[in-house]
Amino acid sequence: MFQQILDQLIERVPEALAATFSDKDGEPIATRTIQVPNDALQLLGAYQQTVKRHLAQAIEEFDSGEIEQIAFATQEHWILMMGAAEGCTLVLIIHREGIMGRARFEMIRAVKALNQQL
Repeated sequence: MFQQILDQLIERVPEALAATFSDKDGEPIATRTIQVPNDALQLLGAYQQTVKRHLAQAIEEFDSGEIEQIAFATQEHWILMMGAAEGCTLVLIIHREGIMGRARFEMIRAVKALNQQL
């Protein structure tokens, strides 16, 4: 079922290149890629917890809320990360010209569906 949810996410975000859903240890549960190597996706899923921890430390003085989403850009891509239940992580990579709002909306839908399967 996890794979089907990632497939639907890729279909609903036309600019999407890849998605991975990883457990709390960074191990991939399901992956769907069009142009991104699997190894790169696995590393992004694994590093999400480290990135999240460092960002939380950086903002703790002015915001005690939990980090829900992380987005960063390269010259060619947007990389979006979103937490899920049980410490899992959803990572989506889209073309830089992609519509960020649509990608985030579809990720929220996907995370809800993934959480129901955990």
